[in-house]
Amino acid sequence: MHTKRLLPLLAAIFALAGGTAHAQTAIATQTTDSVRVISGTYYHVTAQEAFDLEQQYRLSNGQRLEVHQQNQHFFGRLIDDREWQAQPSVEIYPTGPGQFITRQGSTFVFSNAGEHVVIDDAQFLPGLRMPADMRSASTAAGSGSIRLVSR
Repeated sequence: MHTKRLLPLLAAIFALAGGTAHAQTAIATQTTDSVRVISGTYYHVTAQEAFDLEQQYRLSNGQRLEVHQQNQHFFGRLIDDREWQAQPSVEIYPTGPGQFITRQGSTFVFSNAGEHVVIDDAQFLPGLRMPADMRSASTAAGSGSIRLVSR
């Protein structure tokens, strides 16, 4: 008699735990006119991938991107050589091999064993600096999205 009551209770607990784990992997991003929710399983970054990614990348806007890992979490930070204060780091969440996203919606795609990076929706990164010629070129197509690439 106790087994019949215990099984549905255990099933409910496991369903709740599974839902909680799934909710922790969902990342909501908000733009000016919409909200995107990206969910799925957490991608585990291998030790070799982490080693390849932890470096600095010179970006097309003249800034550098510094990627580092701390306690199994990855962070990115824009560095401007003309500023004395460092910009805050932003946590980047792995979504697939060489692919990361921030809570704000910036995406990072690393290729060539970490030698190259493309950042889409970079306008959401703190401390982004855009030269005047790049600012007008990025909005000429009517899109507010800014793409940076490593050189």
